[in-house]
Amino acid sequence: MDRQIVCLHIPSFGVALARAGDASLRNRPVAVAPVHTPRAVIREISDEAFREGLQPGMSVEAARLLCPGLRVIPPDLSRMQEAHGELEQHIRPFAPAWESIRLGSLFLDLTGMTKLFGPCIDTAARIGRKLTQKQGWSSVIGLAGNKLVAQLAATTLTKPPQVLSIHPGSEQPFLAPLPALWLPGLRRTHLSQMWQRLEDLNLRTIGAIASVPPAQLETALGAPARLLHDWALGVDPSPVRSSVAQPSLAQSLTLDPDEVDDRFVLGRLYGLLERLCTALRQQRRVCRHLVLTIRHSDHVEEAAQQTLPHSTCWEADLEPVLTRLFFRCFRRRVRLTHLTLSVTQLEPPAEQLSLFDEPEPAAPPRSHRLSLALDAIRAKFGERAVLWGKTRP
Repeated sequence: MDRQIVCLHIPSFGVALARAGDASLRNRPVAVAPVHTPRAVIREISDEAFREGLQPGMSVEAARLLCPGLRVIPPDLSRMQEAHGELEQHIRPFAPAWESIRLGSLFLDLTGMTKLFGPCIDTAARIGRKLTQKQGWSSVIGLAGNKLVAQLAATTLTKPPQVLSIHPGSEQPFLAPLPALWLPGLRRTHLSQMWQRLEDLNLRTIGAIASVPPAQLETALGAPARLLHDWALGVDPSPVRSSVAQPSLAQSLTLDPDEVDDRFVLGRLYGLLERLCTALRQQRRVCRHLVLTIRHSDHVEEAAQQTLPHSTCWEADLEPVLTRLFFRCFRRRVRLTHLTLSVTQLEPPAEQLSLFDEPEPAAPPRSHRLSLALDAIRAKFGERAVLWGKTRP
């Protein structure tokens, strides 16, 4: 059975949410950027602002000179997270599995749903209409046989509401003229360095990459070349991973103003780690994998991850790992705008049973007792009742 994967994306999610609550923002140039911040950089723009020549990553000062009528609104991460949860509730009746890409964007697996809801393209369009009617959000939707092609189909759509379906067998003709930089991942981690090599080799389109034999591509680009070649051919076997299938916890933080100071950013990261560890202990779970993603003011993201030698829920075990991940990511001295820390491979703590009487277990380490004491204080008096000095803003 051919897979039916949908990529649903609400363009400029922050702008869409602001317009849903404030009619005065409609039909005018709008940008999302930190306010009252020197050298603030635009993160999102409306379609009207794009037509005025504005781009994400442009300074607010330059944008105002180019478009005097621009309305700048501050980012509201908590509202975006809440709205993303509402988005998941709307698609839940139609899809047995879905995966969040980022706030305002989802993959849906509609494979096998034709008998229940009719043709998948009609189901996708119905979901889009429901979001517009109920929430006032206009979406672009790509439908294809895998996540990669569905996401690129949605990327090509410029003005919502629109739906584009790529039928099985037509992936390569669709992908061939698209810019190589559109392949997911080329702006992340080590693959961002590959873009310059592709430029040097004059491989500027996805079709150009697909035309090079994999062995030759590997000689020029190294180990990631095989994966890149598969992407260029429209091959992507990765499943839609629901949050249930991939248990994880995450905490995010928008830095306002943008920051470049190591100690300050590490302090904020330690604060995120404390929240995650507290949540793990409350849920009686431990983690085995730590992932850090940072976003620079030029919108380039870097990520690092590490599997732990043993599962844990204690800050004392995870802080040294987090520090190493941060310095592995933060090699460009470009200001940071956003941090995301997540723990994955969650499981219940191991409890070994014995048939024989055992001596009383040793007392837990001081660091563990301290974490439990802080948990108790915060549960009674609030999260900010007691703070580590290093985590204070």
